[in-house]
Amino acid sequence: MKQLQLWHNIKIYTIWRIQFLFSLLNNRLTKNNISIMKIKTNNKPLLYSCSGCSSAAQMANYIAIQLDRMNVVEMSCIAGVGGDVKHLVRLATSGRKIIAIDGCPLACSKACLGNHSIKPDIYIDLSSMGVPKKKHVDFDMRVANEILTKIKIRSKESSTKYTCAI
Repeated sequence: MKQLQLWHNIKIYTIWRIQFLFSLLNNRLTKNNISIMKIKTNNKPLLYSCSGCSSAAQMANYIAIQLDRMNVVEMSCIAGVGGDVKHLVRLATSGRKIIAIDGCPLACSKACLGNHSIKPDIYIDLSSMGVPKKKHVDFDMRVANEILTKIKIRSKESSTKYTCAI
């Protein structure tokens, strides 16, 4: 029984030490203006989309979710970037490719990124593709799926180069 208790205490102490060292490393890196997010090896582009109340905004969000579920991109939270949530702003400024999808010419996603001096590598405005902005109406799923098939984000030569063909 004493051996079991000793082993349990060693495990807790080891886990605590690892957490402590990680927090030290994290604090040191952020104090030197080096984002901890750069250490991670995820090379998929970050995708931000409008998700407002109009049909066009919900279509933009639907398309973004589908691309995320296809494991082509990593969707992140544009409201968090706009709301200046530190972790999400660090992720957005980590140097990864950025894709932004807006439903209408108001370009809210693009503006939220711009508030942090982030310019999307790929920008898609659904209104320029003929998507109407309507309130209190669902978007046309057929049109959304047609646009989704037009958006082809693929890797070329390496996992860090992405292109978008519309």
